[in-house]
Amino acid sequence: MRTRLWFVVVLLLAACSGPVGARPGPTPAPSSAAPLPTDTVAVPRLDWRPCGAFQCSTFTVPLDYRNPTGPTIALDVVRLPALDPALRIGTVAVNYGGPGTPGTSSLRRLVGRFDGVRARLDVLALQPRGVDQVRCGLADGEPAQPTGSPLSDPVGFWASARAIGQACVAGSGELLRHLSTANAARDLDLLRRALGERTISIYGYSYGTYLGATYANLFPGRLRALVVDGALDLAANAGPADPTRPVDVRAHVAQARDEALDAVEAACAAAGPRCAANPDPAGRIAAAVGTATRTATSAQLAERVSTALESGGRLDGLARAFPTSGVVPPVPDLAAGAPPHSPAFLAVQCTDVVTPIAEQMTALLPAEQAAHPLFGVPVALNTAACVDWPAIDPDRYLGPWNASLPAPALVINARYDPETPLANARATAAQLSRARVLVVDGFGHTTLDLPSRCATDAAAAYLLDPTRLPAEGAVCPPDPGAVPFT
Repeated sequence: MRTRLWFVVVLLLAACSGPVGARPGPTPAPSSAAPLPTDTVAVPRLDWRPCGAFQCSTFTVPLDYRNPTGPTIALDVVRLPALDPALRIGTVAVNYGGPGTPGTSSLRRLVGRFDGVRARLDVLALQPRGVDQVRCGLADGEPAQPTGSPLSDPVGFWASARAIGQACVAGSGELLRHLSTANAARDLDLLRRALGERTISIYGYSYGTYLGATYANLFPGRLRALVVDGALDLAANAGPADPTRPVDVRAHVAQARDEALDAVEAACAAAGPRCAANPDPAGRIAAAVGTATRTATSAQLAERVSTALESGGRLDGLARAFPTSGVVPPVPDLAAGAPPHSPAFLAVQCTDVVTPIAEQMTALLPAEQAAHPLFGVPVALNTAACVDWPAIDPDRYLGPWNASLPAPALVINARYDPETPLANARATAAQLSRARVLVVDGFGHTTLDLPSRCATDAAAAYLLDPTRLPAEGAVCPPDPGAVPFT
């Protein structure tokens, strides 16, 4: 166990080198929402204008689809039209995850990944509801985070966790109760209508896989193709079948991070001097541990290591940054702290998923720490701020996930993904009515952090023709720059 903790902390050191409406009413009981049709909503007008190489517009959606003529939200949308209008076959909408990751700016940066479909498909991103509107009494860009430890000061810790939700209610008003993924899917379907499209294709990264699957199950007849890249386990993320454990424990995220670390250690050992040339690995690792125990809480340690594991291309540089000597210190206390999150992440995640009560979450921490000494507690507390969240969307969607799809979904996942484990991808493929899994044989979170020309080409072929799927059991190599220790 100590060897693992030494190696982990080495990675740490290198990784370091306006409210809408009134306040919401009482929180409704969790339930799986019936689809609310968007066909009764008046179709908003899209006034496209040039914005660099792209076209931009503002898209207005109902705050509450139960009240389609009531208050509205203005969302930005950006697209690149198909290069060959004569061969155009439709639109692919891209979501970059989070939840809460900006859609429009991400597409501007990363649209090159869709070069393989640009001739025949418009590539589009809609800014998800909540990204620009949620206010939780924090400065722009400042994360929300409970303070203290639920083990040494449970009363203070859980009070600080609940205060985050109350601050979001005070700053965001009625908006907060309508930020479920189901409503984001309804926004996307209303956009489909505004585009004049009979069906739409979706490419979702990370949390975007949950949005894509939600759309697929609310509006299966309006989906043309679905790419799921870095898959959430749909049933585990929603959680009604396992309500006493938090979402990332249900999804076995700590186990996935342990397995990724095991694989990194094995790859480093097999690479020999290509990984780390210093002949005294125990000494240099011990020095890293000594520094980290003085400079980081367990939550910071786990967060930085997890960030390092999210991209296979960074692991080589991390290993080469090991110090050269030191004295072995005691293993650090790893039982404190919860990770920080953006208000937009919490606003969506906390309304979307079933979350245990504080006593249930606290009770499982000793076992999680024993099973996963580095990652167990921070992973279990990842959604601590969601406990007693004061604004659950009555129209959120909790399943089922097996609506009949017109074409199988393409599910792409890294073999060693510390955020969305390969086991989650296989679970999601089994939960969807039709799906095919493509494995990228490397380290990283989605193909954004584990580039693979093989996987990109497979996704492009599928988006152009959803009958063109990789073979059962297909495995893609990562691009050379994403392979560590070579």
